[in-house]
Amino acid sequence: MAIFWRITHILVFAHFVVSQKHNQCGEPTKYEGRQLDKRYLNRSQFSNNEKVAYNCYPGYAQTYGSRITFCKDGHWTPLTMICKKKTCSPLADIENGQYLQEGQSFLDKATAVCNAGYVLRGDKVRVCEDKGWTGMSPTCEVVKCPVINISNGKVTPERVVFRTVVQITCSPKFKLNGAQQLRCAANGTWTPDVPKCEPVSVVTCSAPAVANGGIYYGSRTSYKPEDTVTITCKEGFDLIGSTQVICGPDGQWQALPECRLKEISDTSKCGPPQSTDLAHPREEYYGKEFKSGDRVRYKCTVGHRWSAGQASIYCKDGRWTELQIQCERKKCGSAGEISYGRFEYTGVSFGDSAKAVCQEGYELIGPAVRYCLDGGWNGRIPVCEPVHCPPPPVVKDADMFDPTYDYVPFGYALSYRCRTGALIGERDIHCTQNGTWSAPPPKCKDVFCPVPKVPNGSRMMGFRSVYRFGNTVMFTCSPGYKLKGENYIACGQDGEWKPNLPQCVNTGRHHFKRHSHRVSTNM
Repeated sequence: MAIFWRITHILVFAHFVVSQKHNQCGEPTKYEGRQLDKRYLNRSQFSNNEKVAYNCYPGYAQTYGSRITFCKDGHWTPLTMICKKKTCSPLADIENGQYLQEGQSFLDKATAVCNAGYVLRGDKVRVCEDKGWTGMSPTCEVVKCPVINISNGKVTPERVVFRTVVQITCSPKFKLNGAQQLRCAANGTWTPDVPKCEPVSVVTCSAPAVANGGIYYGSRTSYKPEDTVTITCKEGFDLIGSTQVICGPDGQWQALPECRLKEISDTSKCGPPQSTDLAHPREEYYGKEFKSGDRVRYKCTVGHRWSAGQASIYCKDGRWTELQIQCERKKCGSAGEISYGRFEYTGVSFGDSAKAVCQEGYELIGPAVRYCLDGGWNGRIPVCEPVHCPPPPVVKDADMFDPTYDYVPFGYALSYRCRTGALIGERDIHCTQNGTWSAPPPKCKDVFCPVPKVPNGSRMMGFRSVYRFGNTVMFTCSPGYKLKGENYIACGQDGEWKPNLPQCVNTGRHHFKRHSHRVSTNM
């Protein structure tokens, strides 16, 4: 009988053990894109009706179903949870720039690009991560050009930012060697090159000085070699020598005449009438003799017109009456209208000038300066034609954004993006004022990063045999280890991982559980 009960106890115990083992579950089922909650990672056995919970991978959010499964009769119930990529909120606009976005879902990138003439300050690339966009919104600051210091000249205005056009003016007795107008280009340099103010070495003659005499015809402010003037003596003086003199190549007048006092014995006659800088007798009186009562009419010199006073004098008792004529410079009025340009005037009277200036993006065709002469403005009105550049250069293995081939106007900008490899050079170029592109075309170069390995860690995403520029990897650490650094890294343009590879640091909390099954024999 004792043997019978012993055999019975053994069979009952075996049935209990088999029944218990049949109702238990092993490690929970693994699902792609979903991971077991860390509370259950270190367990390998679960009792009947016991539950476990799953979480979506970082950057993913639950959109449907339950995150709970149960152990039922030795099997785990199916997981109904569905995870989809998280999305980030729209990025704020960048003043004077924009974002080039791949999208706004998890791991999508947004690259900040400034308009031509502006430079980026802050994070160039932002990534949509689990908690939103990385980094801070950058700013686009206007490009500044260096201050121009020019000896013996001045620069106006003094602003030195992108698109500023400055005017160079040389001091008296200095002439400009180079362009009179400079423009602050998008790359922070002046175009064309900064000119110089060099000393003027022009030979001129000063106004001829004849005692008791003056200029009868040919008066002007400055005389060049070969210029001639007619000399006349004051009333009561005789001219000794030639009435016409010439400015010599050495800056001296050749053979100036002399005015000698004459004795007035005959009061019935007058000598030659006088001239001034602004008025002289009409040509019909040259070389004539004048008797008492004769009248001489005057006219204003070239570029001048009568404004007030008597235009005639009379011979009276051997002397001329006082000359009262007043002359003023003639006016030319407007030099004309220029489409896409304007005239900058020194004045609108005889001797003044008007300089043609085109708007930005247009070039001058025709004379740059018109002068106010006796008969009005000389020359023709110039025109301002649009500046354009040759078709944009094609870069191997790169795409162009907003390309144009038929006509490229000034200021037109385009961007390059490499289909493979890293972009070396300027990503954005634009058509400049002088009809050339702002920078040489970039190149696309294959850049490789070493296979990323983190001891006690593994790659969750980004499995590749070869890693090129722009490829990304996400890491996680083994149980008992904590991630130190960024879990999301990217292959950089220099062939290095950005940021640096993370580390998996031992937390000192490894857990080992013992499971014992004791069956009571006291029935």
